[in-house]
Amino acid sequence: MRVLLVHDFYQIPGGEDSVVREEFALLRNNGVDVELFSVNNSKIKGGLDALAAGLMLVYNPWSRRALAKKLATFAPDVVHVHNFFPLLSPSIFDACRKAGVPSVMTLHNFRILCPSPLLYPEWAFNETSLTRSSWWTIPRRAYRNSALATLSLVTMIEFHKWIGTWRRKVDRFVALSNSAKKIFTLGGLPADSIVVKPNCVARPSAGHSDHRHGALFVGRLDEQKGLKTLLEAWESVDYPLTIIGEGPLASLVLKSKRDCIRYLGPQPRAAVMKEMQGARFLVLPSLGSEMFPMTVVEAFANQLPVIGSELSSLSELIIPNITGLTFRPGDASALADRVRWAAAHPSALEDLGERARAIYEECYTPEVNLKQLLSIYQSL
Repeated sequence: MRVLLVHDFYQIPGGEDSVVREEFALLRNNGVDVELFSVNNSKIKGGLDALAAGLMLVYNPWSRRALAKKLATFAPDVVHVHNFFPLLSPSIFDACRKAGVPSVMTLHNFRILCPSPLLYPEWAFNETSLTRSSWWTIPRRAYRNSALATLSLVTMIEFHKWIGTWRRKVDRFVALSNSAKKIFTLGGLPADSIVVKPNCVARPSAGHSDHRHGALFVGRLDEQKGLKTLLEAWESVDYPLTIIGEGPLASLVLKSKRDCIRYLGPQPRAAVMKEMQGARFLVLPSLGSEMFPMTVVEAFANQLPVIGSELSSLSELIIPNITGLTFRPGDASALADRVRWAAAHPSALEDLGERARAIYEECYTPEVNLKQLLSIYQSL
């Protein structure tokens, strides 16, 4: 079988980029003839580049031609698209159709339905955007606090809703959870074309430490990830916290005067795994919906329980008293209470970590993921 993965890599690497690399290696290491067709958003270096990307977002004929050439030379059986935003555009699906190659698209976020990719802030995503249109979000500057950037994104969304791109031009969608599938179905995607397949992570190369201690946060340092809630909670908590990541709110971490907070900035995956193997628990204080945070599955693989926001989008991962603990989103006091309880009950946390690892082995290993992936490809 020949598979072509298609992806637009982000300027600040995130979970989607990790998934692409994981699945590429998984397929290649198991005898699948796989290649990667990709671009990188690091090419967008200034205002003119951003303007050009915005203009081409609705339909980029150059990307379509470039992919058509790749399809002609590689001749894949299936094309698997992970991200087309913003440099590739949905034009790539016309290249697949013209070449007669079936396409799969993993729905890593809600950007094809609404300018708020992860349903944050709450006002930026409601049933109006799903069942009618998202033009109303332009004056609200839903994307990057820019009316112009939001206009470009909304034009792409509404144009491809109007011409039926998602109903007619993509053969199979991969949703990462059942709750995500419900939202995409409400937004007009055909339910019988959506398969639920969560992401996976490779097994850690080393076991966890017998002397775990401290909390760990790994993620983008922004509003949606709940960084302010995290720092506010730690104002009343005297327990070690390690923060890994980068983003627009990094300055808040640097300004923190709490001696128990250690900031490592962005780190390679090996360093993140090492920190997970030595921590007592992971903290995920997200305010908006999470599609499928890779850090949670990485934590489970390292026998690390998670204290996370009580969000419907996380309910299939963070199960209270099974794989972790939950608290009301944005409630710093409740998060502080969970942290203090966790610090006082190490044996209970160890039990949660063991259950988390068992669920990882059952649902999120490369072996399970490979079987699901090949089943999707073979069905086309």
